[in-house]
Amino acid sequence: MKKYTIIALLAATAATAASPLEYVGHRGSAWGVENTEEAFLNGVKQGYGWLETDVRVSSDRRFVLCHDEDTRRLGGNRVVAESTLDELRADTLRQTRLGKPYTARLATLAEFLDICRQGGVRPVIELKWGTGVNSKDCSNVPALMAEIDSLGFTRECVILTSMKPVLEYIHTNYPEVKLQFLGGAKWRDSFAWCDSLRLDVDIAHTALTATAVDSLHNIGLKVNCWTVDKPERAAELIEYGVDMITTNSLPVSK
Repeated sequence: MKKYTIIALLAATAATAASPLEYVGHRGSAWGVENTEEAFLNGVKQGYGWLETDVRVSSDRRFVLCHDEDTRRLGGNRVVAESTLDELRADTLRQTRLGKPYTARLATLAEFLDICRQGGVRPVIELKWGTGVNSKDCSNVPALMAEIDSLGFTRECVILTSMKPVLEYIHTNYPEVKLQFLGGAKWRDSFAWCDSLRLDVDIAHTALTATAVDSLHNIGLKVNCWTVDKPERAAELIEYGVDMITTNSLPVSK
């Protein structure tokens, strides 16, 4: 299928969706090292209404952006939880994306939120297992929420994670925050739990069908899906009626 035909199909299906479709730039975008300033700034330029990032906790209790437990996949040599912010910033991160090599330094949550604020986009904050932000210990969540609030995003962000106790803690103590349960192939096992807490969902697109989306919409829950980079699949998901599509590089349908 030719590129212009695919884009036209995306636009047409988006226009018939039950609610306005929103695009989420996965780890910022594909234009830059993931979860770093350049990727976020290019996600803004791409026109994504939301930018997603992964948050971990450094050894000096700073909220830093890294998907993995360490920086090795991106050319570094640090374990996030065992390293200070300064030590993590000393690593040069490298990643080739869409055939182009990029270098960057590790970013912080505050820097990400500031880019969102200046770019007029909203943050999707995925919480990874960290000190005081995990299924057994939520003692560092108030500091996290204070940082989010200091930049004015308490009511304007989405926080998502697969860690149910963390979602329950935030739901109880910060009821104004929008939450999503991060699910994979077995997300249906958590259907009743999400319904009981009124939590929206972020589900691997490979686990979604039109029936599944309908079942979630029928109980009033919104559906985000990750990570979609093929226009043909995006068109199918839009037909299903998903509310958000998380992508590295899809064009935004107007």
